[in-house]
Amino acid sequence: MTDLPADLTADQLMTQPAEADVAICGAGPIGAATATFLARSDLRVVLIDHDPADDPAHVATYRYAGGSIRWTWPDPVKREMTTQTEQFIRGAAAGAELDMIENTYHLLHTGEHIPALNVSATGLVGLLRDQAQEAGATFVDALVTGVRPDGSGHVVETSRGAIRARRVLGAMGAANASMFPQVSAEAEKRQLFVLDLPVPPEREQLPHTIVPIGDGFGYVFVKLIDGQLRVVVGQEDIVEDEDTSGPVDHWKQILDSGLATTLPWLRDARVDDILWGVDTAQKTLVVDEPSPGVLVANCGSAIRSAAWLGRTLAERLAA
Repeated sequence: MTDLPADLTADQLMTQPAEADVAICGAGPIGAATATFLARSDLRVVLIDHDPADDPAHVATYRYAGGSIRWTWPDPVKREMTTQTEQFIRGAAAGAELDMIENTYHLLHTGEHIPALNVSATGLVGLLRDQAQEAGATFVDALVTGVRPDGSGHVVETSRGAIRARRVLGAMGAANASMFPQVSAEAEKRQLFVLDLPVPPEREQLPHTIVPIGDGFGYVFVKLIDGQLRVVVGQEDIVEDEDTSGPVDHWKQILDSGLATTLPWLRDARVDDILWGVDTAQKTLVVDEPSPGVLVANCGSAIRSAAWLGRTLAERLAA
């Protein structure tokens, strides 16, 4: 057995099984959701992940997600993906700490107001992990260090030893590329700016406002962060930022690009925090099969589609 990660001790870890029907590498929204649905089919499912609380490399991108979910889309696939997740959340919300806010998307360029939810991404992933374990999946707190073929199955090498599995799912987000270099999904950095603006009662119902700017858009919404309502701003295709080593404060550039002209109340805001991570550029499911029985799944903004992703991948892995 290889050495334990420095921040783990043997008594914190569950007993690692030697074999499984399906080994899932990564317990973010895709991995945890797939384990939840797959474990219900009475297969031996092992969910492998090491997700330290401080996450210095920001590998767990879902932690820094906006958590906004709308389910009205012209694209039928996006509509199905998000509708299933919205229904799953509503079915689970009564007993789950999801910090759920009912709001709307306001598309300034079309005048539409679209029903939406905002949830805690970490809360939803925690719920999925709990449900997976309740359904019979085994969670192993370990680093995945390699996957190799072995007879009719595969061996997943971890920092706690090896697990032999008939099938393997790679669901480690941006880290998939280092473990499975054949993946076709593209990665991109995403940032959200948490502003110092107050959220008085008249701002609590602020819609998730979409502002077209050039070839991209900005989006402004209210989110519960650490129990407090905060104004959060994100952008796509306004500022190109390929620095994946840490956050970059380009707030002034976003304001000057046109956001402050459309929403002047943002002009004097300051940035309190930047939530950042590296996500998949494509916001639909991208599945690669680098070898028979090994699937590698990527999907940008996976929180909004988590339930659909889990069902879809579970059906494929159980077939």
